[in-house]
Amino acid sequence: LISGDTTITWAFGHMLKNAMPGDYGDAFKSWSAYPIFPSEWLMKVDANCVKQFKVIQKLLQSADEVIHGGDPDREGQLLIDEILTYCDYKGPIKRVLANAKDNDSLARAFDNLEDNKKYYNLYQSGLCRSQADWLIGMNLTRLYTHRSKSFGHRESFRVGRVKTPTLALIVQREHEIKNFTSIKHYSLQGTFEQNHLSFNAKHVLSETLKQSCDANGYLTDRALLDGLLLKLQDQPAIVKSVNYSEGVTEPPLPHSLDTLQVEANSVYGYSPKQVLELTQSLYEKAYVSYPRSDCNYIPTSQHDDASKILGTIRNSIELPSIDSLLDSSQQSKAFNDKKVTAHHAIIPTSVLPNSLTTEEKNIYELIALRYLIQFMPPEKWNKVEYTIGVADEEFKGSGKEIVSPGFKIVLAKTKKQDEDDTDNEPTNAILPSIKEGDTPKVSKISVNEAKTKPPKRFTEGTLIKAMANIYQFIPKDEPLREKLKELKGIGTPATRDTIIAELLSTNSNGNPCLPLVSKKGKELLPTAWGEQYIKIMDADLTTPLSTAIMESYLAKVESGEYSLNEYINILKEMISSIIKKVESQTFPFPTDYVEGKLTPCPICKEGQLLKKKAKNENRFFYICSNPNCHHPVTLKKVFYKDSPKGPVIHLCDTCQVVTTACKGPYGDYYHCPSCHTNYSAEGKKKKSTNK
Repeated sequence: LISGDTTITWAFGHMLKNAMPGDYGDAFKSWSAYPIFPSEWLMKVDANCVKQFKVIQKLLQSADEVIHGGDPDREGQLLIDEILTYCDYKGPIKRVLANAKDNDSLARAFDNLEDNKKYYNLYQSGLCRSQADWLIGMNLTRLYTHRSKSFGHRESFRVGRVKTPTLALIVQREHEIKNFTSIKHYSLQGTFEQNHLSFNAKHVLSETLKQSCDANGYLTDRALLDGLLLKLQDQPAIVKSVNYSEGVTEPPLPHSLDTLQVEANSVYGYSPKQVLELTQSLYEKAYVSYPRSDCNYIPTSQHDDASKILGTIRNSIELPSIDSLLDSSQQSKAFNDKKVTAHHAIIPTSVLPNSLTTEEKNIYELIALRYLIQFMPPEKWNKVEYTIGVADEEFKGSGKEIVSPGFKIVLAKTKKQDEDDTDNEPTNAILPSIKEGDTPKVSKISVNEAKTKPPKRFTEGTLIKAMANIYQFIPKDEPLREKLKELKGIGTPATRDTIIAELLSTNSNGNPCLPLVSKKGKELLPTAWGEQYIKIMDADLTTPLSTAIMESYLAKVESGEYSLNEYINILKEMISSIIKKVESQTFPFPTDYVEGKLTPCPICKEGQLLKKKAKNENRFFYICSNPNCHHPVTLKKVFYKDSPKGPVIHLCDTCQVVTTACKGPYGDYYHCPSCHTNYSAEGKKKKSTNK
């Protein structure tokens, strides 16, 4: 596009990619060649981008100045800077940071051009991410694949910097569920009445009863409470303390990509990948701001747009009557310049949406409502907390009464119960009118029985939340936990959906090792291969702490505390250490197999018959996972045919040894290497034998 002396051109995605190991020399073409630590990195133009790349290259040769318009994040900085570096452009470079594509946002962005040198560290951080993914992927994929081939494994053993610890979260959660033992525990519940109003309270365990609790604080002996119940019968109650308070619940912040993905998955069941695609579509139509944001805050300068944006929202989605509640001059805590990163929260623009699909409309509404409620009052409530004495025992309860719903009046459609919500004390919808010294009637005191529940499996939405808050999976006594809490988790908003999609993917090559994760309804479960994958991975690749620390180093490169070389040297040491450990281990790598029940080997009785894909053929067979297993007569490996019911195991009627599958001029048959009896493909003994 040409206007006067200005030419506008475009890139799409990463037009440059890191060269493959073989491009560094013939010595690195073999998968046994590792580690590979390039001293100078080679880049290649993606085959799908050659034509447009040549256009950019030619324009740069005559350009007096370049305005860098990449997305306002690490990857956006990298993909344009790497083109300018590859083309050896030496002229001045300005940076435009456009968080939305509507005319007002674009005009504001071009009025505030900055020197691209200001974002050099962001570019370096992007390079670190790119080179780290390559170093881990290439070196450790080669390491595990090469080591496993000596045990009969043929598929490549792909290792990813973020994918591996993400899979480990799913596997660990499944282990917690499988190993969970439900505990039956008991408590006392009291129901009291005053002024014709009933209210509840929960018994507070005395120090004596606490000594009878298990390690988790549960009282598991009902007899202790049954005895106490008898003691409390017909005893009067007295209110020992009452505390009335008023409070408010502020509106939640506008959406970042991860919070939008979590809510859309909960409300509509959309996958993270689908949410990003829908939000990207809305962005390209100029209806919302930049989608790949990890920020929940808005610059104060954009408060000037509030009136227009609110008008657009009210004309585009159905809302209850909120005229008296909406105040466009109000500035919520979301407007905070100090907390805005390279890009702000995902918010609507002033452009009126038109011809949206149902899915796009749903996503737009989630984004719009989170913005709208920033200009509404908080929810207001009154609360009372009380302690009631019965004999020598105490009961505690609380009540909460909504005075004004405020912003929550527009969130009824999207409201979902938070999976993490817990409430250990009984609450009452209407506040009991009581004061200290009152003697309410004891309506009932009873023993409540409950069972502990296992942790819930991840959904795609809760896994996104876990990746963004990885510090929660680090032990609380770990000194680095609080520091890592400041990070944005593992992966980025732009890549987390892709990571999950890859774990669920069954590629088109018929790889029996895939997928690593399956879905049961909305729940994510590791496949048998996913379990085995994590089992043999080094802890430095699977533990949240190690991964979060590497993410913290990336953040330090972005802030200028670390250089690219310092980061890469730390990574090289980690990779070299993993290589040394894995090469010294003697455990057998499992062969690749498909989901299903494993079959014990009929020969060695130690290994399992695992399903493998024939090389260069679209068929499968079975082989024992024990590398030392051989036929007792032929002393060779035994290969078993595949069938819908699993491996075909045929024993000789006479010798009871495993027969071997053979091909003859008249079709397949089985042969006993001990007595030389032949059997038909159906397992029937033939009339003649061949010696």
